[in-house]
Amino acid sequence: MNDVLELETIKKKIAEYAQFSLGAFMVMKTEPSFERLKIKTELARTAEAIEILRVNENPPFGGVYDVREAVDVAMKDALCNCRELMQCAALMRGCQNMRRYLHESNASVLDELGESLMIDLKLSEKIESCISNSYELYDHASVKLKSIRRSIAAVTGDIAAQTAKFIQANASKLTDTITTTRNDRVCVLVKNSEKNSIRGFIHGESASGATAYIEPEVLLQLNNRLQALKSSEEEEMKRILFELSQEVKKHGDALIANCETLALLDCIFAKAHYAHEIQGCVATLNDERHIYMKKARHPLIDPKKVVANTYEMKNHTILLITGSNTGGKSVTLKTIGLFVLMSYCGFPVSADEITIPKFDDIFIDIGDEQSIEQSLSTFSAHISKLAMITHKVSEHSLVILDELGSGTDPKEGEALAIAVLDDLRKKRCMVLATTHYSKLKSVSGKWPEVLCSSVEFDMEKMRPTYRYIEGMSGQSNALSIAAHFGLDPHIIEEARKIKEENETEDEKLIVRLNDLMNENLQMKEKLELQSESLKEKEKNLLEKEKRFEEEREKMMESAQLEAQEIVEEAKERSDEILSEMRSKADAKVHELLEIRSQLNDLVEEEEKGPSDEVFHVGDSVMIKRYNYYGEVLEVKPKYLLVFANGMKMKLDPSDCTHTQKKKEKSVKKKAAVSSRTHTRASMECNVIGERVIDAISIVDKFLDTALANSLSSVRIIHGVGSGALRSAIWDYLKKNKYVESWRIGGEGEGGTGATVVTLKGGRHGK
Repeated sequence: MNDVLELETIKKKIAEYAQFSLGAFMVMKTEPSFERLKIKTELARTAEAIEILRVNENPPFGGVYDVREAVDVAMKDALCNCRELMQCAALMRGCQNMRRYLHESNASVLDELGESLMIDLKLSEKIESCISNSYELYDHASVKLKSIRRSIAAVTGDIAAQTAKFIQANASKLTDTITTTRNDRVCVLVKNSEKNSIRGFIHGESASGATAYIEPEVLLQLNNRLQALKSSEEEEMKRILFELSQEVKKHGDALIANCETLALLDCIFAKAHYAHEIQGCVATLNDERHIYMKKARHPLIDPKKVVANTYEMKNHTILLITGSNTGGKSVTLKTIGLFVLMSYCGFPVSADEITIPKFDDIFIDIGDEQSIEQSLSTFSAHISKLAMITHKVSEHSLVILDELGSGTDPKEGEALAIAVLDDLRKKRCMVLATTHYSKLKSVSGKWPEVLCSSVEFDMEKMRPTYRYIEGMSGQSNALSIAAHFGLDPHIIEEARKIKEENETEDEKLIVRLNDLMNENLQMKEKLELQSESLKEKEKNLLEKEKRFEEEREKMMESAQLEAQEIVEEAKERSDEILSEMRSKADAKVHELLEIRSQLNDLVEEEEKGPSDEVFHVGDSVMIKRYNYYGEVLEVKPKYLLVFANGMKMKLDPSDCTHTQKKKEKSVKKKAAVSSRTHTRASMECNVIGERVIDAISIVDKFLDTALANSLSSVRIIHGVGSGALRSAIWDYLKKNKYVESWRIGGEGEGGTGATVVTLKGGRHGK
């Protein structure tokens, strides 16, 4: 079944996205399930993985290995090698990383798998403390190993020193000043003619016989010592590896379970990667006998050669697909069948949307030369399969039949096809079938359970378009195809006459009906194209409007920032004036405050502007909020249409003011400063609940007023809270040159929720 619909080929493609071997193996062993809960679970897992990959990086499978063999070795009390032990450590780290990844991805379905991972980083830490990334035991893996390796280093140094002395003393007797190792012992290269003059052990000769490999007497004891140390080192290393292997044994069950869980997650994310490749989706199971596949594309056919089709069976149990030989009927059949099998595996499919029922079994009879796997079958085998299907099929089964009744005498085959389809119709199972029998088309048209359809064939190019047409029977076009491939025209003409003579009235009626339906379809497609064109134009207009609005918003924002800068500059200038005048001995602070107030009023007035101006078309105006200059195009009762900065703007008249020409950004206006009579200033200021920036502004004005009234001590009530407001106020007080000192409020003064400020040159309030 899987091979016929090429599910195995799909598995191989998905397995390529797996990150480690066990994950790929799990993909390949996946089989369609006919259990509703399992299908829904796998589809939900795949759907969530697709969404996670859409917004996150790839899951952390790097460094994760299949450690089942290593665990098996440890379980038998054998020694795991350094590489195997480090892979076990990496697996535990991988489990921790995967759990964190799923948690940070806000996974709900897959988080259950992440939580099932059994993590014990003590195992990883112990292994990693003993073994390096190059899979060698560290010297500090044990005290004994460290001591042995120190001794080895010392003896090796002694051997090198003694060898150097020997070579220097016997240079004339040697063929070379280098050393070599024979039988794990250091030897010198002695001329064969001088070998009897050297006291030591001969370990062999060179191939030419010119050189003898001799272990000098002075090295015998040192080499013996070195070999003993290396033997001790090996024993200690085995002991350490055995100890670590026993730790793996203790965690064996957890490691195996974790390995399988990570493999399952790898399999799921491989499906998700495949979904992104094919731009696919996962199926939804329905409780009705309803098949719906929107813009479905066979995943193994070049997208350039096949069109996306929408298939739907809702009020019918049988889909009969007709059309030309080699016209794509089998592709349609296999696409629907393959998508059902893929969905039952939890695989994504190449469609925009898919909903399918839950079948209890799927029966397939596809065995023609057009099979993608070239699975050929005899007529007898074909009939045997049909017999099995008709005996085992149930109301909840799906039956897929390609070229029903083919392979025998056409009249007998046609009769057999009608009888088989009628039997399956009565058993109420869902059937997908292809045929080129004209009688089957006409008979099935009388059965309400049957939905007739066809696949389009391009007669000009003589090739299938793979376009699916619902509700219309297709023609075989055998004579046209025969003519295209060179059959004698007089033979073709004779065949046409015979065909027309043998056609029944029903068949002729079907042909005429199909012609009318084809005309209607072409008209419908033309209207759809026009509709799509209009939609595209509307979309473009909306996009242009959106871009215009975005530009307008940007320009307004820019103008607002510019206006704000002007306001801030004016305020800064007022502060400078106040500071300058305070430095004068005869300055009256309340007059300075009045100046500042007038400046603020001036800014506000400039922003608001007069509302009683009369405007006419052609007037030059300034848009006060944005500091834009423009021309009035239209005057309406409630608004002005103004062209400014390259765009038309609808504005309230109060937002505009007359102007003769563009003025500089910095507009100076004389403001009459009127004397104000201030009441006695308050000795306290409450800024609880205010934002920091607003509170500082309030405190600044409060202190100015306090200075104007010659107060020497005031209180600022800021509350306790988080302390952020108090800190900001203290920072401000630190920078204010008119503040002499400040302190936390005492008993009866508000405690830590208030600050008492002493001002320079003031007097105590009464």
